[in-house]
Amino acid sequence: MSNTMHFTHLVFKGPHKAPAKIEFGLGLNLIYGPSNTGKSSILDAIDFMFGRDSALKELPEHDGYEEILLGIEFSQNGSYTFVRSINGGSFTCYNGTHLEAPEDQEGVVLRPKNPTKKNESIRDFILERLDLSGKELKKNQKNEKVSLTLRNLAPLLMISERDIQREVSPFISEQYVSATADKSRLRFLLTGVDDRKLIPEEKERIVISRRARLQLLSEFIEESEEQISSLGDEDDLRGEMQSQITRIEESLDSERQVLSSTEANYREALIERNQQRSDLTEAQDRLSEISEMLARFALLDHQYTIDLTRLENIREAGTLFYALPSGNCPMCGAKPESHDPTKDCGLGTEAIVTAAEGEQAKVRSLQSELKDVVETLQWEQSDVEQQLPETKQALERASSRLSDISPQVSVQRSRFSELLDKKSEVERNIELFENLDRLHQKQREIEQESRTETTEDDVSSPLPTKPLFELSKRVASFLDAWGLAKKPIVHFDKETRDFVINGKHRSSNGKGHRAITHAAATLGLLKFTEDKRLPHPGFVILDSPLLAYEKPEDDADDLSETDVNLRFLQSLATWTSTQTIILENRKSIPSEFSEGEGITKFTKSTTLGRYGFFPLEESQ
Repeated sequence: MSNTMHFTHLVFKGPHKAPAKIEFGLGLNLIYGPSNTGKSSILDAIDFMFGRDSALKELPEHDGYEEILLGIEFSQNGSYTFVRSINGGSFTCYNGTHLEAPEDQEGVVLRPKNPTKKNESIRDFILERLDLSGKELKKNQKNEKVSLTLRNLAPLLMISERDIQREVSPFISEQYVSATADKSRLRFLLTGVDDRKLIPEEKERIVISRRARLQLLSEFIEESEEQISSLGDEDDLRGEMQSQITRIEESLDSERQVLSSTEANYREALIERNQQRSDLTEAQDRLSEISEMLARFALLDHQYTIDLTRLENIREAGTLFYALPSGNCPMCGAKPESHDPTKDCGLGTEAIVTAAEGEQAKVRSLQSELKDVVETLQWEQSDVEQQLPETKQALERASSRLSDISPQVSVQRSRFSELLDKKSEVERNIELFENLDRLHQKQREIEQESRTETTEDDVSSPLPTKPLFELSKRVASFLDAWGLAKKPIVHFDKETRDFVINGKHRSSNGKGHRAITHAAATLGLLKFTEDKRLPHPGFVILDSPLLAYEKPEDDADDLSETDVNLRFLQSLATWTSTQTIILENRKSIPSEFSEGEGITKFTKSTTLGRYGFFPLEESQ
C-alpha cells in the first residue's frame, strides 16, 4: 500500500457545552453500545468532515455545538487537524493534532469543493498527501472522465448501517449513470492505473470547442468564486446579503425621513437668515441714502438763506432809493431838470422792491417745505437707526440657528450616502452570486451536451480478471477466519458486479449475512491493496457489520448462537497496519471485547460508565 492515513480524534466543540470527543488509533477501534447513544453520529460527522456537501443529520444533541475537529495522521506526510462549522462551509486546517483550535497558528482555509487561486480544497489537500491527486476515472462509453475525489471514494471507506445491508454490490452502484465510473474506481484500486490517458470518442473539433467553453467558464467561475471567497464563507454569505439589503433599506427609509426633516429645518433657517440679511442691507442702504439727502438738503437750505439775504438787500436798497438827494437818476442817468414825476424810470424801483419781496416769499415757502422734508428724513433716520440693532440681532440669531443645523444636515447626508454606498456594494455582491449561478447553470448545460444519450452500462472496459480473483481469495479468507463458511469458494460475478459465495449470490442472503459479507468485501479490498502496495486511503469504517446478532432477518440469518462475532473481532484486532473503526450494538459484542485498548463502550446509563458520544446534560 502507498501512502495512507488514519483518524486520530473527533471532537464537537461549543462555547457553553462540554466537548463530545473520541480518539482513534491504528488497528481495531471498536465503539459499541445501545441504540441512540451517538454511534452513527460519529460516522455521520466523519463523513461530513470528509468534504460532504449535505448537512449533518439534525439531532437535538447538536444544540450548543458550533464546530467539529477531526484529526488525521498521514503515514508519510505529517498530521493535521481540520476544523469546520457544524453548519458546513469551508475548513480550517492546522498542523499537528489538536483537541481544540490552537491559538498559536493562523490555520489554512480549505474549501469543501472546488479550489480557487486563493484557497485549496480539502479534496486536493488530502488526495495529494495520499498520492492520489490528479487521478481520473472513465464515466461513460464516450471515454469522458471524472476526477477521483474523496466523495467518490467514500462509499468504499465509510459504510453506514443502511448501506451495509442493502441488496446491491459493495463496490458498484445500481444506478447505470454512475456504474461506469464506479467500475473505473474499482479497476483503479485493483490495478493502480487510472483513465487519464483515455481519449474521448467525440470529434476533435466538438471536443475542443466544448472544452474551450468549459475552460472559459471555469476561469470565470474561479474568478467569481475568488471574489466571493474574499468576502467570507460562500455558504453563509447568500442569506446574510439578503438580510443586509433588508436591513439597509429599512435604515434608508428611517434616515430619509430624518434627513428630510433636517433639510426642511435647514431651508427654513436659510430663508430666515437671508431675509434678515436683506433687511439689514436695506436698512443700511436707506441710512446712507438719508445721510446723503440730508447733506444735499443742508446745502440747499444754506443756498435759500443766501438768496433771502440777497433779496432782502435788494428790497432795502429799493426802499432807501427815495431818500437819496436830487441828482442824476442812478437808474437811468437823467438830470434833475429832466425828471418827470408823472412817469416811472425805465427800471422802476418800486417794481424791483415788489419783485424782491415776492421772490422772498417763494424762497421762504420752499425753505419751509425743505424743512418739512428734512424733518421727515430725520425722523425716518432715527427710526431706522433704532431698528438696526434689533435687525442685527435677528440676523445673528438666524445665522446661529443655521450654523447649528448645517452640521446636522452634513452628518445626515453623509450617513444617508454611506447607506446608499453600502446598499450598492451589497447589491454588487449579490450580483456576484447571481452571476456565479448563471455560470454554473451554463456549465451544467454544456456538460449535459456531452453526456451519453444512453444510460446503459459501459461494457467496453471490463474489470481485470486476475486482480478480482486475488480480491476474492482475500474475501474468502476473512469469511473462513470468521467461521461464517468453512473454506468458502468465492468469486466475483462481473454480470451482477457482486460476489458469489459457495454458489450463492451474496445479495440473496438475509440482511444479517449481507452486512457481514459486505464487511468482508470492503475489508478484503483494503487487504488486497495493502498486500499489493496499491493506492488506498488505508482505513475503513463499518456501521453494524454484526447485524445478524442484533436484528436477524430470519432464523437462517441469525448468528447469535455462533462465535462469528468473536472471531470477526479477533481477526481485526491483529491487523494493526491499517485502521478499522467498527460501530456496533451491545448484543453483538462478546465479553472478550467488552473493554480494552481501542474499545469504547456507551452504556446509556446516567450512573455507570460513559452514557454516549455526546456528554449527558446535567438536567438529565
